[in-house]
Amino acid sequence: MITLERSGTFTLGCNYWASHAGTRMWRDWRPEVVERDLATLAAAGLTTLRVFPLWSDFQPVTAVRGFGGVLDNLRMTTVEQGEQPLPDTPVGQAGVDELMLERFGEFCAIAQRLGLDLIVGLITGWMSGRVFCPPVLEGRALHTDPLALQLQGRFIRTFVTRFRTTGAIVAWDLGNECNCLSTGTSQAAAWTWTAFVTQAIRTSDATRPVISGMHSLLPSPELSSGWTIQDQAEHTDLLTTHPYPMWSRHTAQDPLDTIRTTLHATAETRMYADIGGKPCFVEEIGTMGPMMGDWTVASDFLRCNLFSLWANDGRGLLSWCAFDQTRLITAPYDAMAVERELGLFDEDHQPKPMLTELARFAALMPSLPETLPERHIDAVCILTNGQDPWAAAYSAWVLAVQAKISLRFAWAEAPLPDADTYFQYRWRPVHHSPALGVPAGQGGSRRQPARHPRRRNRRAFQRRLRCTCPFTITTHHPDNLQPAHRREAHRPPWTRPAPDGRARHRGTGLRRGRHTDGYPTRLRPRTRHLDGRAG
Repeated sequence: MITLERSGTFTLGCNYWASHAGTRMWRDWRPEVVERDLATLAAAGLTTLRVFPLWSDFQPVTAVRGFGGVLDNLRMTTVEQGEQPLPDTPVGQAGVDELMLERFGEFCAIAQRLGLDLIVGLITGWMSGRVFCPPVLEGRALHTDPLALQLQGRFIRTFVTRFRTTGAIVAWDLGNECNCLSTGTSQAAAWTWTAFVTQAIRTSDATRPVISGMHSLLPSPELSSGWTIQDQAEHTDLLTTHPYPMWSRHTAQDPLDTIRTTLHATAETRMYADIGGKPCFVEEIGTMGPMMGDWTVASDFLRCNLFSLWANDGRGLLSWCAFDQTRLITAPYDAMAVERELGLFDEDHQPKPMLTELARFAALMPSLPETLPERHIDAVCILTNGQDPWAAAYSAWVLAVQAKISLRFAWAEAPLPDADTYFQYRWRPVHHSPALGVPAGQGGSRRQPARHPRRRNRRAFQRRLRCTCPFTITTHHPDNLQPAHRREAHRPPWTRPAPDGRARHRGTGLRRGRHTDGYPTRLRPRTRHLDGRAG
């Protein structure tokens, strides 16, 4: 058992690519540079690294095609020998490069000497905005193609069997964001792929936990391209979030040092853990470099997330990533500017302020309680189909924190936990100006948002689009409500008639704000900066 599986513990580390080569570290192998990198990270107080055997390097299978482009046979293109037939060995017949396995073994030996634990992302076919798959699989559906599944199964069996006795490895990760490998994957195909990969891992090593490694999951497959929290929780032991404010929906509305942005990671991690029923930790996090904020702001952002995740039983945080890659001229670094300055150290191994925050937290951890008390839940937020579950969960969490309400999430189609209070998110767009080109009464529904008019009128349309109170509040278990009670519960308290017949005051705690990502206007909490300033 690793600490990620125990409630109240907190794992601290980062994702690692070698400082001199990035994703090409296995081809351009320099053990002296790697040992210097890992010694620097260990000295800073980090305990865990997430590492990546790049799929295209470790299984460099190419296709030999004959007349008409028909596949004739499979070969390997290795670093040392170039193209050659698959060697007549168990490793070679699996299409795996023996030299790469030797280099990874050397890497594990260095980590073990320095006392670093390793989480290994097995199918690393997606990295930093680029697909790295074996050449023979280019253009194929990597989650469903029979040859792709065959090669993945053989690689996992070979790799895990080779390193299952390595002491430095504490967990197997399915791979880096494997839901990005192919598009158009159905929920059934995503479930099948996850089951196939996890079983391949456990067949070769049943002693270590299996980590999801996925990101951007939702309880419903409608908005998550078939990949759901429940399916990942069914097969894996630990769930993961990659809560980058720049890339997640609804989270890039405010600066990095404001309440909504700093609560993003905790809200998403708790949603995964509550809906999936499995522990969850932040496997990647960062601010995407100086374009989003200077290093002081980035360190404040990291400090807030460290304490918030620990207090809410987020099992760990792995920063992205160890070292800057500003001097590399190979893809993806030559084309993806946001991937170049994400390290805890710059290219000269000089630490950034974010590392100082990690080191301070690492020094503080021995004085923190070994186990956290059981969370006291004040209310349950029910997420349903026909809505954007992440928008509902994120809004509810931010509002609940400000109201000092301890919140738990539940999926409407699963058994609901007992609670004194339940929140259910809903919205009904109301059009105040039929002149905008949308006939009255056709403003959309809970399942189908209103369509925007022409682009030139879109901003005016969004300014005039208003929603009812976004949350239903009831003190009865929803399963026990009669229809009349349901109708009454769906009415916000301040819209119900007062006993003396006078209209209720609507309150002043919220203000309306317009979303800039195409979603209709919603009630938005006031922006509050870390220094106490109200936005």
